[in-house]
Amino acid sequence: MRHLLRIAVLAVALITMAAGSESLTAKTKGGQLNLKRPLKVVCLGNSLTHHGYLAEIEWYGDWGMAASKRENDFCHVLEKELQQYNRKSEVSPLNIYGWEINPTCDLDSLAGEVCHGADVIILRMCDNVRDIEAFEQNMGRLIEFCPEKTPHVIVAGTFWRNERYERILAASAERYGLEYVDLGWITLLNDIYPKVGDTLYDIEGKPYTITKDIIIGHPNDKGMRLIAHSLMRAIKYLAR
Repeated sequence: MRHLLRIAVLAVALITMAAGSESLTAKTKGGQLNLKRPLKVVCLGNSLTHHGYLAEIEWYGDWGMAASKRENDFCHVLEKELQQYNRKSEVSPLNIYGWEINPTCDLDSLAGEVCHGADVIILRMCDNVRDIEAFEQNMGRLIEFCPEKTPHVIVAGTFWRNERYERILAASAERYGLEYVDLGWITLLNDIYPKVGDTLYDIEGKPYTITKDIIIGHPNDKGMRLIAHSLMRAIKYLAR
């Protein structure tokens, strides 16, 4: 009798686990996207996604760092590609550097407002992680936060190649049944970083010359375009 009871308890546990897994998968898979209707895409990232004006490091833009102009960072290039299908589609970048350095922080206060009503959320971060164990333990919490806002979630890999970070991101995407976009290949190409002496434009459209290493460590317009094209392919896949 006890043996049968143990079997019954185990069966209930397995059914419960499977139901939970199916429920999360259903959330993350969601229905099909329609590119012809206005889409709200949110990109959660770091300075590559958006960095505010900061004169002390000679960054005079207010968009993805090292793009020469606002319209040339990957979020705005992606937005332009989406607007070929519907001119009202928009891409909203949000710097969540705070989560990278403290992955146990409250996600709703950090990103809830921007993610509200999103059709697609793109996760493009982890380059500033300080505690790899905390990052790995909380990556699932970040992913589970997203389906509360939208069923369509894309995980992008590291731009600055880091094999351990890459494994965590790829494994997390696979575990939750999400689209994964590898970006590391871009760094193997030529001319995807700016150089000291290159020209950027400030928030008023005035040109200035790059002098700081912190800026040249980020992708230039070409690198930004390649990131955007890779993400657009993933969005098209979700809309297939």
